[in-house]
Amino acid sequence: MPIHLIFALDKGYLFGLVTAINSILQNTASPSRLFLHIITPPSESKFFESEINAYFPHPPFQFRVREYHPNQIIQDYVQRKYQPKSRKSENAIFLLYSRLFLKDIFPDLGKVIFLDTDLIVLQDIAVLFDSISFTAEYYFAAAPNLFPAIFHFSRPWVAISELRKFKQTFNAGVLFIDLSFWGDQNYQQLYRYLAWEAQHNYRLFQLNDETLLNLMFKDYIHLDRKWNCCGFGNYRWISWALRKPRSEIGILHWSGGHHKPWSSQNIPYADLWHAYALEKLTP
Repeated sequence: MPIHLIFALDKGYLFGLVTAINSILQNTASPSRLFLHIITPPSESKFFESEINAYFPHPPFQFRVREYHPNQIIQDYVQRKYQPKSRKSENAIFLLYSRLFLKDIFPDLGKVIFLDTDLIVLQDIAVLFDSISFTAEYYFAAAPNLFPAIFHFSRPWVAISELRKFKQTFNAGVLFIDLSFWGDQNYQQLYRYLAWEAQHNYRLFQLNDETLLNLMFKDYIHLDRKWNCCGFGNYRWISWALRKPRSEIGILHWSGGHHKPWSSQNIPYADLWHAYALEKLTP
C-alpha cells in the first residue's frame, strides 16, 4: 500500500522540502512505498517537477505536483483578513489554507500524512502510516501539544462557548487524515467559522488555518507526541527547554517562530537538519 505524503509550499521553500524528503528516504525501510503529493501556487508546478528530478534523479518514490487555486470564499477571506501587499505573500497565505482543501486538490486519495517543510523525519514514516485504521467517526489525527486554546483567539471572551469544548490543541504541521471521509459537512463547518470571524472584522483567529483546524477537530485521534516534536523555532529559551533525546523523536519540527535551522545554527538540532540537507541546498 502506498504511503501518501502531502506538502504545500512555494519555490522559496524548496530547500526545506528536499531536506524533508531526504530525511524520510534515509529513515524508511520501504522507500518504494512513498508517493509524494506537492501543492504549489499557480505557475510553479513545472519548477518543482524539474527540481525534484534534479535532486533525486532516480527516485525510489513516486511524486506529482498540483497547483492550488483557492475558491472565491478563501480569496475574499484572505484579502479581508490579511490585506496582502503582493501576489507572492498572497500565494503564501493561500498555501496555508490549502490544508483545508486537500480533498478537493486530491480527490483520489484516502489516507494521507500532511507535513510542513520546516521539519525532518527521524523514524520510519511507514510505522506512523500503518498505525491507524480510520472510521467515518474518527478520521483526523494529530499530535497533541500544550499550547493553550485561549491563545488561538485575540478576543477569547467572544469564544468562551467554543473554548469550553476544547480538550487539547494540536500543531497542524503534521496531520494524518483519511480524506475518503472528508465531505460537505466539513466545508459547511469551515464556512460557518469563517463567517463567525467575519462578524468580528477578521480579528478573532490568531493562528491562521491552525485555529480553524483546531475548531473543526476538537475531538481527534491523538498521535504519540514523538510524531510532531515541535516548537523548536520558538524563542530560544523555550526551544532549548523542549529538547529531548533523539531516540524519542519521530518528527523534528522547527515550528513556533522565525528561528529555522537553515538560517541559524544557534537553535536546537540545527546540526541534524544540515546532516540531511543535500549539497549546495542551504539558502
